[in-house]
Amino acid sequence: MKVIITIISLWICSFSYADQLAYISQHEANLAIIKISKMKSVYLFCGCCSMRKPTKVKPIRVYSKYTSYESYYEVYVDYLDEDGITRTTSLDLAYVWKKGLFKYKTIGKILGLEHDQCVYIKDWDNPKNTERDI
Repeated sequence: MKVIITIISLWICSFSYADQLAYISQHEANLAIIKISKMKSVYLFCGCCSMRKPTKVKPIRVYSKYTSYESYYEVYVDYLDEDGITRTTSLDLAYVWKKGLFKYKTIGKILGLEHDQCVYIKDWDNPKNTERDI
């Protein structure tokens, strides 16, 4: 019986990468809003979810909304896509990247929030060229 419970627990934990920093405290959301609002562009890329090409977005407006669940908030961004259409999306700070001086970092890492970014991107033109964080 213990073996079955352990196997089920491990199986459930294997899905725990999604939405790592999607629901955050109001304080963390405010810090993220301040940080992202100052940036000219950010990259949306989920290394744990898929290996699609990162999407570069130029934030127009960054804000948070109460999730109606406990005391959690979500950060949203309004941005222009490649076609010049204004879009809105919620952000998981574990998968929003900013180019630094020498490498890309997630907004979660910049804010000092604990998460697993799953991969380190070496070449943004070819996101399959990644280094796994083992």
